[in-house]
Amino acid sequence: MYKIQYFIFKTFRYILLLFPEKVRFKFAEKLGIIGFYLIKKRRMIALANLELAFPEKTIQERKKIAKESYKIMAKAFLSTLWFEDYLKTNVDLEDFDRVASIKERGNGIVVALIHMGNMEASLKAGEKYKVVTVAKTQRNPYIDNFITEARKKLNVTLLKKSKQTSRELLEEIEKKNVVALFTDHRDKGSKVEFFGEETVSPTGVINIALKNGLPLVIAYNVMHEDNTCTTYFTKELELIKTNSFKNDVRVNTQLMMNVIENIIRNYPNQWMWFHDRWKLYKKIKDKNLKD
Repeated sequence: MYKIQYFIFKTFRYILLLFPEKVRFKFAEKLGIIGFYLIKKRRMIALANLELAFPEKTIQERKKIAKESYKIMAKAFLSTLWFEDYLKTNVDLEDFDRVASIKERGNGIVVALIHMGNMEASLKAGEKYKVVTVAKTQRNPYIDNFITEARKKLNVTLLKKSKQTSRELLEEIEKKNVVALFTDHRDKGSKVEFFGEETVSPTGVINIALKNGLPLVIAYNVMHEDNTCTTYFTKELELIKTNSFKNDVRVNTQLMMNVIENIIRNYPNQWMWFHDRWKLYKKIKDKNLKD
């Protein structure tokens, strides 16, 4: 079964790459809009998240942001099929001197990533420095291997989530490589306030930075109408350090999420709104049942 899936995947990729890049992205936009209307659950989550984050906007304004977000996410996912070529010609690293200056001091560095724009465009940093990131293992081993090998060509080491991940990350930290982890989605971690609502945020990058005395910056991507992408790097976050490590993790996670919230507010159409960040779907579903 996995081999059949992989054959279909490879065939689809082969046919897609026969078309000019502009046509591929137009196709991705159509897929994004189809996904918006076809997958009701995700549409409801996206619109509920936007209502929570931007109550001052009209329903139509929020719907427009959601549709734009869907199109951008679809283009981001599809472009991974020719990602090596995309990075060479379409991605610009803005403020990368902030990372370079840290690396020149002989330090490792932790980069917090956000699900924005062409989400993995920041991996272009692999042209300058070895980048290490973590991802779940794909169910299909052939597709999983395809993704892993593709990332190796970008000077990126893709660690798979497992019981050994912490040890593997520590080895990469000791080599002073760039550790880049997505940190804006809901996961086990610390309670924070995000867009005025309590939720939970992963603490991985904060833990790594505090335990190893590493500098931390945030990277985010903005995809433009011509399908090029700009990757931005924030200034180094000034982490608070006291005698309570547990409290430091909580305080600094909130500090980081405040910065991420401001970034999303500046580019609302670029963020992945259909992720159930505040666990709103159950509330929506229960409300609809009562109505």
